[in-house]
Amino acid sequence: MLAAAEAQGGFPKRVYEEVRRFLGCGDLRRGFTLAKCDTCKESTLIAFSCKKRGWCPSCGARRAHETAAHLMEVLPKIAYRQWTLSAPFALRWPVVKEPRLLRVLERCLTRAIFRWQRAQAKQLGLLGKPQCGAVCFVQFFSSSLALQPHLHLLVPEGVWSGAAFVALPRPSQEDVEVVLARMLSQAKRTFEALEQPWPQDAFEALQLQGAQERLNLGDEPNFGGSPGRLLAVGEGFSLHAATHVHENDTDGLSRLCRYGARGPVAEARLSQRDDGKYAYETKKGVTLVLSSEQLVRRLLWLIPPAKFHLTSFHGVLSSHAAARATVTPKPSSPAPPAAAAPAPGASPVKVKKRPTLDWAALHAKTWGVDVWLCPCGGKRKVTAIVT
Repeated sequence: MLAAAEAQGGFPKRVYEEVRRFLGCGDLRRGFTLAKCDTCKESTLIAFSCKKRGWCPSCGARRAHETAAHLMEVLPKIAYRQWTLSAPFALRWPVVKEPRLLRVLERCLTRAIFRWQRAQAKQLGLLGKPQCGAVCFVQFFSSSLALQPHLHLLVPEGVWSGAAFVALPRPSQEDVEVVLARMLSQAKRTFEALEQPWPQDAFEALQLQGAQERLNLGDEPNFGGSPGRLLAVGEGFSLHAATHVHENDTDGLSRLCRYGARGPVAEARLSQRDDGKYAYETKKGVTLVLSSEQLVRRLLWLIPPAKFHLTSFHGVLSSHAAARATVTPKPSSPAPPAAAAPAPGASPVKVKKRPTLDWAALHAKTWGVDVWLCPCGGKRKVTAIVT
């Protein structure tokens, strides 16, 4: 499959390296752990992941569960609403070409939502300037493996006045339209002066093709003005705000976090047919039948930009916010003892933070398999680590 795409030539070296990481993930080329059962003395190999954030289904599932586990520890136990912003076809390629433009849309949408929340809090009689927060997930894909950059903003259903949380009523259809209009008025200042970019190599030409990929689904109804759907459409942008979770719905919040941090490829929807081609089932019920070359080309344009954070925090939930410690839950485990002061002239010792989940717990949370439990009922232990 890789040879069919590589024979075409013209792509940067890093693109083929990303493909090789995907094809090599799950085998032993990235290293492995050797675990042996104390009862039956049978050994098993546990392969390391490639630890990349592209479109590897294995690493994508691990990243989604790890991100959700981290957010479930740091996010307050309150109600949340998901705001989803999709860009028009004309702007999908420019924001992929220059990812900073996607950050502009993210900031404009966040400010518009925060401004609307503060106005609602003022109507409730809240004095001062309340504080808002949000978590943003950036996705560069659609369910049909097309290049579709869009934003998922997880916003609390309320604001903070000091350390107290004040719940706000759910937005109406008019409120969603006002937020979208305010975001567009701010973003226009950046996009009006934008020149249409052009692809500079074969990889960018492939991305341009992926950004304009459409499924032939016939005439789709426009729900922009339907009451109760909380979906606003304007100038090609669409803003959806109907998805929300209750403050006591812990599983629903975890599911939303995993959905925002998920990878572009669902392995359960991908299958190989008898004729050698591949079938990928989309969410809209359309099954894509692709050759190996077509599948690799679709996977290539789903590689996210380098050095671009796919998860970011805003407002009171950001790491530099002074009030973050007052709104986030306190850690359940006791704090470690303070380290002794370094000797004069010695460099300070950096304390490495412990990960939220160790690799075995993350493995069990992702695939439901306990690597320490042998089928015979015994317990396994690590005997060797090969890197």
